[in-house]
Amino acid sequence: MPVSFANLKDIENKPNYKFVKMDICDFEGVLKLMQDEKVDGIIHLAAESHVDRSIKDPFTFAKTNVMGTLSLLQAAKAYWESLPEKYEGKRFYHISTDEVYGALKMDGTLFTEETKYQPHSPYSAAKASSDHFVRAFHDTFGMPTIVTNCSNNYGPYQFPEKLIPLFINNIRHRKPLPVYGKGENIRDWLYVEDHARAIDLIFHEGKVAETYNIGGFNEWKNIDIIKVLIATVDRLLGRPEGADLDLITYVTDRAGHDLRYAIDSRKLQRELGWEPSLQFEEGIEKTVRWYLENQEWMDNVTSGDYQKYYEEMYKGR
Repeated sequence: MPVSFANLKDIENKPNYKFVKMDICDFEGVLKLMQDEKVDGIIHLAAESHVDRSIKDPFTFAKTNVMGTLSLLQAAKAYWESLPEKYEGKRFYHISTDEVYGALKMDGTLFTEETKYQPHSPYSAAKASSDHFVRAFHDTFGMPTIVTNCSNNYGPYQFPEKLIPLFINNIRHRKPLPVYGKGENIRDWLYVEDHARAIDLIFHEGKVAETYNIGGFNEWKNIDIIKVLIATVDRLLGRPEGADLDLITYVTDRAGHDLRYAIDSRKLQRELGWEPSLQFEEGIEKTVRWYLENQEWMDNVTSGDYQKYYEEMYKGR
């Protein structure tokens, strides 16, 4: 997924922030960075994450998600084991996805931390492999690791290859809304700021070697999400109710498309006291408003020009 440096403008001058452009597969570069910055904690979010692109280009997903994770693990191991205190006070937090668990039946069951891995796409297979490497580094070397598996995120600054920002933009510009199959696939949705709160909490208070599932208890069929987006965008733009329903177009379902995901996050609630703060209706209203009010951001990240501009801005940092 492309990185939008425009997302970092609010923090780029903060004293506790530093941007380093680097390939996570560059083991030597990552190791030197850890040594130079005296890194004692890693929150690993870097991943290729779009299922459709993983079907077209599985090699890229395996390289970034598997070998990139292994590069970070090995660099952390080499640096931390070189220190007098070794792993004391260190933490490697790996963020994964609910897609590693495969698909659920339409029977109300939920993914738990004990659910068997059954990845069905190159993306989820790559993430599953990276999860296993993280746990293996704890079991083999004693590295203090944590893994979390999260449901679908939504909210501001999400790159518009994802369903919600893509469809908001398409509705605004009256472009077709391609829906896989009949739109019956179900996902559990979580507002991005609730995920960020969970990450912060788990990084500081989570138990080493544990897995925590993060979800919103918020299941929606894709077609129902799309209808909510249409209604919300039309209302906020002053269009007649249902004016853009005719933009929905049904297309051939993608290969290996899991029917239903749903996360049981009661362990996280029980052990660390986290729970989602926003109901979906409130979160989607905030999200739609943000994208409608930030069309310049959307234009920049979809134009391709932003990559060159921000690479020049950060050159030499």
